[in-house]
Formats: sequence, C-alpha cells, structure tokens
Amino acid sequence: MNKKVLYWSATIAYAVLIFLLSSFSGDKTEKLYLFKHSDKLIHLLEYAVLCFLLSKTLSFTLKESVRRYTGLIAIVISLLYAISDEFHQSFVPGRSAEVYDVFADGMGAVLSQIILYIKEVKGDLR
Repeated sequence: MNKKVLYWSATIAYAVLIFLLSSFSGDKTEKLYLFKHSDKLIHLLEYAVLCFLLSKTLSFTLKESVRRYTGLIAIVISLLYAISDEFHQSFVPGRSAEVYDVFADGMGAVLSQIILYIKEVKGDLR
C-alpha cells in the first residue's frame, strides 16, 4: 500500500472517529472530563492529531506548486470540520455547539503545524 492511500485512510478513519464520539449524548461524555474545562484540552489534542494527519495526507496529494501551503490548508480544513462537528453536536441530546470548542480545535490545529514546522526547520525536536 502506498503512503498516499495509507494517509488518506488514516485521516478519513480519524475524522469518522471524531464524528462518532460527537454522537455520544452529554451524560456519556461528561464522564471523560478529569477536571473543569478538560474538554477543551481534549478538543485541542483531538484536532492537533487531525490537522497533523491532514498535513501529512495533503503533502502526498497536493501538486508541488501549492505544497508550501499544506499547513495552512490543513488548518483551514480542520477548522471547517470543527465547525461542522459543533453543528452536528447541536442535534445530539445533552450536547451543544460551543464557540470555545471550535477555538480549542483551532488552537490544536495551529499547534500541530507549529510543531511540524519546528521539526522541519530543526530536523528534530530534541
């Protein structure tokens, strides 16, 4: 299996996982929260992974002329997915759409791209 198919499969599977987790009712998701506002940390990490996967996937997919915008495109797609995810949650019993969740999602997406950029420039994160 080539890397392009592997990354697309992983990215789509992860997006489906986010959608499925968003389908759980509010009483089930509250059990996951370890401390006040820990849901924002979960959102940040969840979308950092999504944006990382998108970035890797797009690096194998985009034409070389636009490949330098891969990080930005991955962030935009992640944000659009976050918005659609919050909209989806607004229909789930006990859940609601929250702007702060989209903000946390966006911060995770940006953070993943900062880490990837540092790794690319420095060659290593150590």
